[in-house]
Amino acid sequence: MRVGIDTYSYHRFFGEIREGEEDPGTRWTTWDFLDRAVELGVDGVSLETCYLELHDPTFRERLAASLGEANLDAVLAWGHPGGLEMGTSDERLEDLLRVIDFAAAMGVPLVRLVVGTFTHWESEPPRVSVERLVPRVRAACRHAAELGVRLSIETHTALPVASLVELVERVGAPNLGVVLDTANVVRVGSDLIEATRLLASSTAMVHMKDLDLSDAGFGDPGGWWPCTSLGAGDLDLQGVLAALRSVGFGGLICVELATLPPGSDEDRMVAESVSWLRRSVRLAG
Repeated sequence: MRVGIDTYSYHRFFGEIREGEEDPGTRWTTWDFLDRAVELGVDGVSLETCYLELHDPTFRERLAASLGEANLDAVLAWGHPGGLEMGTSDERLEDLLRVIDFAAAMGVPLVRLVVGTFTHWESEPPRVSVERLVPRVRAACRHAAELGVRLSIETHTALPVASLVELVERVGAPNLGVVLDTANVVRVGSDLIEATRLLASSTAMVHMKDLDLSDAGFGDPGGWWPCTSLGAGDLDLQGVLAALRSVGFGGLICVELATLPPGSDEDRMVAESVSWLRRSVRLAG
């Protein structure tokens, strides 16, 4: 298991202030984030494409060079917030295909995608969504396979965990896996450890979040789900690591922070979380 950071941990620094959050008054560039990743000594980074200027060839060249110089594993995380819009948007599929092209050209082997978000939750029966998504995800997998890129669908509060498993199985592509987000499976009302065991063998990357569940509205993914530093919240993250270890998972586990309650210091929380995760992975190994 390798320790990483997702840029979404610093979403406020990139100018995205979620409902209920404060503006910290700090703004970062991609290069600031990479410098911090190097300072923290992590193994890899997951880069949210919404914060990248991938349309700019000069930016892509500099990013590829910077990742190589820093010796960081990298993932391009495509789709925030609505992804494929549950298969209703040709434009979004075309954008995903472009990002796959960029990943291949930059030597990034894995692209994270999302099929939807909490606004799609229970908007229609999951079987209807899966039926519409299968050919689109299959087309993306074919394109990615031609370029030597792997794809992974995140548990992103759009589908029940079992429906995501069904989607992956029906697509049937050897280069398709999942990204396990420890908070998102809880937000849709699933048991964290049961969901981890169900997804573990298909998991290519993990977004490791912890949550304060004192005011949780289970099954309401659009509610108030404040993050804590890893190990300081209510999720059984040690159980997650044990379940992943049982199937020999050796991929990237990225610290990710989403909703930040008032008074939060995400840089301190990320540093604390990296230290916790590094210790925990070492013990789990």
